[in-house]
Amino acid sequence: MKFKGTAGMMAVFVGLAVYYFFVDLPTEKKKAQEKEIAGKVLYFKIADIEEFSLIKNEETITLQQTKDSTWRISQPLKAAGDNPETESFLSGIENLEKFRVVEETPKNLTQYGLQNPTFKIHLKFKGGKEKTLIFGHDSPVGGKIYLKFKNDPKVFLTAASKRRFDKSVYNFRDKTIFNFSSGAINRIQIKREKHPLNLTQEKGEWWVSGDIKSKADKDEVLAFIQAIQFSRIKEFESENPDSLKFYGLDKPITTLILKNENKENYSIALGNKKVGSGNFAKKEDAPGVFLVDTKFYDTLKKKNIDFLNKTLIEFEEKNVAEINIHTGEETIQAVRLEKDDWEIKKPKETRADAATIRSLLFDLKEAKIDTFVQLSSLDSSDSFGFDKAHYTFSLTMTNGKLIKIRFGNNALEGGKVFAQRNGETTVFLVSKKTAQKLFRSFHELRDKKLFKFKTDDVNKIVIKTQKTHFELLKSGTNWSLIKPDEMKIKEFLAKDLLWTMR
Repeated sequence: MKFKGTAGMMAVFVGLAVYYFFVDLPTEKKKAQEKEIAGKVLYFKIADIEEFSLIKNEETITLQQTKDSTWRISQPLKAAGDNPETESFLSGIENLEKFRVVEETPKNLTQYGLQNPTFKIHLKFKGGKEKTLIFGHDSPVGGKIYLKFKNDPKVFLTAASKRRFDKSVYNFRDKTIFNFSSGAINRIQIKREKHPLNLTQEKGEWWVSGDIKSKADKDEVLAFIQAIQFSRIKEFESENPDSLKFYGLDKPITTLILKNENKENYSIALGNKKVGSGNFAKKEDAPGVFLVDTKFYDTLKKKNIDFLNKTLIEFEEKNVAEINIHTGEETIQAVRLEKDDWEIKKPKETRADAATIRSLLFDLKEAKIDTFVQLSSLDSSDSFGFDKAHYTFSLTMTNGKLIKIRFGNNALEGGKVFAQRNGETTVFLVSKKTAQKLFRSFHELRDKKLFKFKTDDVNKIVIKTQKTHFELLKSGTNWSLIKPDEMKIKEFLAKDLLWTMR
């Protein structure tokens, strides 16, 4: 009987739960939705809009939604729309809430600015439904605006400002200069009368090419590409000019060309300045002339030297197989045997001090170039002292790659020396302090420890002087003094002694 009572209670509970989830909850949701709809000036979803128009006294701006949910301007010109700006504009209309109904059947719309309104917004929905919102004056109280629907006499007050919806063609127009993926760009060219720029990507690494061939700083290159990628058109000047001469675009002062891995080109030419506005510009694949701001213009003023990599040598410590140091006095060759086990082959075969090798590689990884020296066609590398370079430093990697630096004459600028990497034409200055950290001596690099042993392998210690004779003996893990007198000693005394000897 007790089981039947429990089962009955469970049946009642399940019944109540089913009723709540399938009857009460949908009813509550429906009431909430009805309340939300009732509070809105106009309830709709942006995805349901086919077309909308902002109708002003002098112009009508019309945008249409495409099948892929992007927006295009169809009036007063045909152009791509600014999707975020358009979505924000429509969201503003979607979120308008009725503050109160001012008049049900007003006799005088002029007092509300609705007789000859500044602008209207006409919405055309996919199902064929159309609605026109008429915007009047801002309320004298502030923070609210009068509005009504076409063919509906009621005048509403809503919490909004007319400025929020008073947009221009420029606001709705796509102002993107280029649409590309920064990671796909593999070549950058800037054509100009002086100091042309050439950057190319080879096997994941960026190189400055042309008169200078040197490794580029990938972070500097990426920053440049992203500066172009996120730049915007400042102002649209002319859609289809009869002549480009006025804008200085018949003979551009600068032309930027970006190429990606699919061999697609993105090209923009810069011309004359417009006082107080920026520079005239034109894309290669479009007839329109527009303005770019000073920041964009300054980005394109960068030269090859601005992209050169200031890291002296880029490498992974674990991939270094051999170190070679050559000075006027000695040649040192250190070879890695295992992970942290190094051996010196020259000038004498001996073990290397692993800690000093690690310190050397750490200093090398942190070493920076001080200044790049711009080479012209008249410059001779002999003038820097590389023809008789006494000081060279090189790394051989596990894959066989050789990274070598030659150090030449001292610069007139105090405390610096000329240097050059193998395979590059660029000459740079390195501080003498940096160079001194790299050119360690044979004595510094060799293993100078008196003893080589493992502490656990030692079971007897004998110390003799002219006056004393000590012997310590280990039994298990315990150490005892057996000479001159036998006694137990504290374990740490023997371990401290062994640590000091190591």
